[in-house]
Amino acid sequence: MLSKLCLLLVALWMLHPRTAAGQYGRSSPTPIRPTASPLPSASPLPVATSTPRPTPTPVPPGEVRVKVIVTGADGKALPAADAVAWFPGLRGPTPAAPPRMASRDKRFEPRVLAVPQGSAVTFPNYDRIFHNVFSLSEASPFDLGLYRNGAARTTSFEKPGVVRVYCNIHPQMAAYVVVLDGNLYAQTGKDGLALISGVPAGRRTLKVWEERGGEWSGTVVVPPGGTVEITVPFDASNWREQPHKNKHGKNYPPPDDDENRY
Repeated sequence: MLSKLCLLLVALWMLHPRTAAGQYGRSSPTPIRPTASPLPSASPLPVATSTPRPTPTPVPPGEVRVKVIVTGADGKALPAADAVAWFPGLRGPTPAAPPRMASRDKRFEPRVLAVPQGSAVTFPNYDRIFHNVFSLSEASPFDLGLYRNGAARTTSFEKPGVVRVYCNIHPQMAAYVVVLDGNLYAQTGKDGLALISGVPAGRRTLKVWEERGGEWSGTVVVPPGGTVEITVPFDASNWREQPHKNKHGKNYPPPDDDENRY
């Protein structure tokens, strides 16, 4: 009887193993793995942007109208032709034509030539005689030697200053090369007026040179895009033209037919 009961219990246990296991023993629990919570999406960092600076509006240049007046030995104040007005150190357009000072009819043309320092000046001879152009000026001494009609000689002027130019054969031939420390300049006409365009706006130093009056320096305020006028007076009441020496430092010989043979 007991044996049959045992067999019945074994059979029931085999038919229901989980139940049996639950009643007669504990199975190891299945481990629960923690699930990672998704990270919140990171917001993109703001990109630093610089505000573009506005392009500064260029200041337009102005122009300066210079009137040169010279009082002569007779006490009369008259417009001065061939005076030179310039702004030291300021740069402007390069002159289109190479500078020239010609010999014609035993005169220099022009009588006054303004050039920026470093310029090469050509001296052509248009007379039917020889000429010998030279200068003993401290700023730029030179001697071009004797050359005939149709020929030309060239020399450079590297230092600022006034260079007096002569011919070694003809004492009446006298001229000036005014060498400037800048190339923003103009020369006066017969009306004594010089107009300098393209001058940077602001307070600027202006210089003026005149053969009889010498050199003047002053300040002018140039308006942006406008015109300013200035009058420069010179007193040349005591000026007298002085005779000069030849290139050897001696007096010229008396005029005779020799000057026409050269």
